[in-house]
Formats: sequence, structure tokens, C-alpha cells
Amino acid sequence: MKIKIEKIESYDFDKIYKFIENLGLEEILIGKQKILLKPNLLGAFVPEKAVTTHPVIVDAIITYLKKIGKEIVLGDGPGGSVSATLVWQKTGMKQIAEKHQISLVNFKKGGITLKKSNGIEFPITNYFFDADAVINLCKYKTHSLMSYTGAVKNFYGLIPGLKKSDFHKSHPDHNLFATVLTSLYDLIKDKVAINIMDGIIGMEGEGPSAGDPRNFGVMFASKSASALDYVASSMMGFDPEKLVYILPALQMDKVEKVVVAEEWKRFKFQKVKIKKIGLYIKILAYSPKILKDVFKKYFTYYPDFNDKCRKCNICVKSCPMQVMTLQKGDLHPTINYDKCIKCMCCHEMCPYQAIYVHKSFLARFIIK
Repeated sequence: MKIKIEKIESYDFDKIYKFIENLGLEEILIGKQKILLKPNLLGAFVPEKAVTTHPVIVDAIITYLKKIGKEIVLGDGPGGSVSATLVWQKTGMKQIAEKHQISLVNFKKGGITLKKSNGIEFPITNYFFDADAVINLCKYKTHSLMSYTGAVKNFYGLIPGLKKSDFHKSHPDHNLFATVLTSLYDLIKDKVAINIMDGIIGMEGEGPSAGDPRNFGVMFASKSASALDYVASSMMGFDPEKLVYILPALQMDKVEKVVVAEEWKRFKFQKVKIKKIGLYIKILAYSPKILKDVFKKYFTYYPDFNDKCRKCNICVKSCPMQVMTLQKGDLHPTINYDKCIKCMCCHEMCPYQAIYVHKSFLARFIIK
């Protein structure tokens, strides 16, 4: 499976357009007229925060698709209780949709179709089924729970709004949640025409929303989301074979060999701040009981608040376990840690970076 990687250091429209033009999409999309563009629009963040897919990339792909005569729908199902209208405005999608006079849709509307995959029933937006093909416009980031997020995980947005929280509740364990991601991917992958990842300015540290923007200066593309993630996560510094959802997704794609240009074969970005909570949970799962007991006692982490909280209540409404409350006079919501499953949805959805991952001494030592 071929992975195209190109050095593009800024959001230069012409360079991005040329990258897209050279992907062979006209041939890939023969017989497919209605195209759904699925960017990463996690929340109401301005492009400079590097949380969401940059509007210049969306602009470039729409410009190209219009040139080859395609009907385009742009949409996502932003997480939690955040206003989609605010998301469109902050991320620049509203301006792009108006410029090109295309549909900008909220997956919370338009209805759902229930589909089963590997024993799990998923409520998938009807916009997915209405399209002839999907183009995945994902973002290159770290992730506080799953360690890394890129192409495969972006499809989680096909599940509308707060319905995503239900899976965190029913699959609270890191490994169980990975089965949700891979089962969903198995369900939708055949309709995906191509995956294009925005790694020009990605995120390191406390991703996917509270981390630090970093100029990686690259764009990726591949037919296979899993193969793309395998290569991209390795370049970030992860061992992709320890990221619990990537190998199963590769098997679903029947990828036997990943091909990249010679210059990228052993390339690694230097000193990326990556979070390995998920990796250590996986290692712990296969450890002897005595080691587990000691490790659990001293290795702890949980969401907590800093002084940036504006009492917007998004975290409270987004919590799948409903264990957060905000009372009058409180400086920030209170978390019932006895019932908290550490899914980090609150951390992920906070638009003000007011929630951080509090770590014990051992956790701070391990999760650098």
C-alpha cells in the first residue's frame, strides 16, 4: 500500500492544490459523483490551535473536485454538546462553504442508520450513506487516551454528537474502545476514496485539543487509513504495533506491505512530545497480578481543572458517565472520581484548555 508524503511547510494554497492534483483523484472517483468531505472538526477551535483540519486544505480539495465536476458535501459531527454553528465559524468551514456554494452539514441532523459491525451496533449519519464516496481530511495529532490520532480515528465523527459518548461508557477500557474504532472502520472503509492528512501544523503533547501546535511541515495521503496511520505514527515517535487499533485495522485493509518514498523510510521527527497513557495501559493488561497491583497504586492519572475554566458547561454535558456537576459559586465543575472512567472526553472537548491530565509521580516519570 503506497503512502504519499510531501514536505509542505506552510498553508500555501498552490502547493497544497498541486499535492492534491497529483493524487490521481479524477481516476479514483470515476463513477462517483456525490462526494462527502469529512474533515476533523472536533470543536470550536480557530485554525491556529491545530485542533482541526485547516481550511486552506479544505479549500484546495473543494476547488479540485469542482474542477472535475463533482457534487460536494462538507460535514462532520462535532463532539459533545458544542454548537455546530460555532464550530463552522471558528474553524473557517462556514467561509469555505459560502465561497464555493456547497452544502455544510451537521451530522446531528439528517438522521442515522443503524449498522452492525463485529457485534457492535453503530448509529451512522445518513450523509455517509447518501454519498458515492468519502474523502477523509484528517489531522496529525497526539491523543491523551489513544496516544495517537490521525486517519482511522477521524471516522469516529461519523457517529453524531453525544452518541459518541455512549461508546466511551460501554467500552471504557482502552483496549475495548480500540475495538469500537476498528469495528467502525471495518464498516465504512470500502466507501473511502482516499485519506488526506494535514500534518503541516499538527499537535504534540496533550492532544487532541489541549496540546501544543507543532510545524511538522508534511502532508500525507493514502487509500488505506490504517497504512497511513502506521507510517505517520512511527514518524511521530510511536511504535505503531503497540497502538492497539492500528494493526487490526491494517488486517482489515489486507495490507501486506507499506510503501513510502526512500527519503521517508526511516524518517523520525525529533523530540516530539508524545503521551503514552494508552501504551502503558496495554502493557499492564498483560502483566502479572502482583505487578498490576503495585502499578495501579502508584500510576494514576485523571482529568483536573486549571484556572482557565469559564463555566461553559460543555464538559459536564459531554461526560458519558454524567459524573461532573457545576454548582452556583463553584470555580469549575466537580468530578466524582469514584465513577470517572478516565475517558478524557472532558479534556478533549474543552474549548479553553481548562482541563489537563493530572498525573502521579510515577505517571509523570513514565508519560513524559
